[in-house]
Amino acid sequence: VRKKNTNNILFKNLMDASTGAICFWLLGYPFAYGTGKYAYQDAGQDNKFIGAGNWALQHFNDDTSYHSWFFQWAFAGAAATIVSGSVAERCRLEGYFVYTILLTTFIYPIVVHWVWSGTGWLSAFYKGDDGKPYLKENGMTDFAGSGVVHMVGGFAGLMGAITIGPRRELLSDDPEVRASVKGHSDPLCALGVSIL
Repeated sequence: VRKKNTNNILFKNLMDASTGAICFWLLGYPFAYGTGKYAYQDAGQDNKFIGAGNWALQHFNDDTSYHSWFFQWAFAGAAATIVSGSVAERCRLEGYFVYTILLTTFIYPIVVHWVWSGTGWLSAFYKGDDGKPYLKENGMTDFAGSGVVHMVGGFAGLMGAITIGPRRELLSDDPEVRASVKGHSDPLCALGVSIL
């Protein structure tokens, strides 16, 4: 991003972490894992589409449960942060705030439930009546979030970029105007990649 928008993008990333933590604590984690306390656990009371119960982590009573929430919240924050680069310099903070709430409360947790929950319809851990995974012979195996985290964040970023459109400066016929879009700090770019 250009120098004039550095503070804006840093604030968006902090907003992803803080707002995402509250939303994922209240509803996101319960939608993702329902009454189960850990990933891949079959709680038995949830359906294939979305988890239910354990709102605001009310049934957590040991440190391991909170560690699981913290670990999963980091993934939710990463998925939300991917979009900040896609809509950089073109999105108002109010709209981005609404997006962060929707992604960390509903969109990301539902996809997490589908793949990582013990009862999700895409999960390799969900067993049907015949004892086999629900989806074909093996279900979806997602290692380290390549499908869930990066595809949800990337798809949301793509939708945001398509909706907002390109930066006006890039459409200019003047080469000096197009050159003004160039980023200003390679170390900040490296730091952003490292944080993500």
